[in-house]
Amino acid sequence: MSQPEIICKATIDTFVRFGIVILAVFGFSIYFAYDGAVGYAQKNEVYFSYKAFESLGFAAEKTQDADEWKRLRESTPLILAEKTPEGDWYVAEGETHYPLPPDSEAVAKCPPEVQSMQAMRNWHDCWKKYTERLGYDIKPSESPHGAGKIMEQWVGCAVGFVLVGIGVFFVVRTYRRELSLRGDIVTAAGQQFSVNDITLIDLRQWGTGFKGVAYFTVGGKKIKVDGMTYGGFSQKNGEPAEKFMKAVLEQYKGDILEYE
Repeated sequence: MSQPEIICKATIDTFVRFGIVILAVFGFSIYFAYDGAVGYAQKNEVYFSYKAFESLGFAAEKTQDADEWKRLRESTPLILAEKTPEGDWYVAEGETHYPLPPDSEAVAKCPPEVQSMQAMRNWHDCWKKYTERLGYDIKPSESPHGAGKIMEQWVGCAVGFVLVGIGVFFVVRTYRRELSLRGDIVTAAGQQFSVNDITLIDLRQWGTGFKGVAYFTVGGKKIKVDGMTYGGFSQKNGEPAEKFMKAVLEQYKGDILEYE
């Protein structure tokens, strides 16, 4: 009588789970990258622009000379910013630098929404028009984001991409591996050995809430047998992992640890 040959490949569900995790981490990485490259700088622009509107609104209530107001607004930027040696704009408060977008309108001039002294006495309406025109959030963040915070976003992005790479590695490795029995040769966890080399089979997690995990002791080393990942227990597919285990147990003559 010929020995059985049972080959269990990774299940579709396994790759779906991998895919969900990898896509989630990839999404967070892109989110971190966006905040590092654009998002935080834009939030800083909104924050300091809002502060400027608020300050100018109070000033408009106390100013009487509309011509002088217009002259100052046409010649003074909304945000007083500085440039790094590389040419990037930032606002300095003490020793903290708050980066701004390179194309910030607010550091070049005062926007048309603040040109009218009379209109700025109701500065909230002017602010609303300004944010609608530029597509900015009308509500600023509670505090600006310093260069250190922006660097944290890039670190988070880098870590995320590393994790994505690790995830892809495990997907490829899982795809290339199998759980199989060819005659008396077992392949599990990337290793091959004979059923006769097994000295102990631990089935305590095979049929519990953690169904599908067993351990074969070979040469004093535990080898994980993951039936949930390889083959699976779908009755529709004939429970491949269960068939594998039964075929091994038919040949195995040693000790077995079972759940009581």
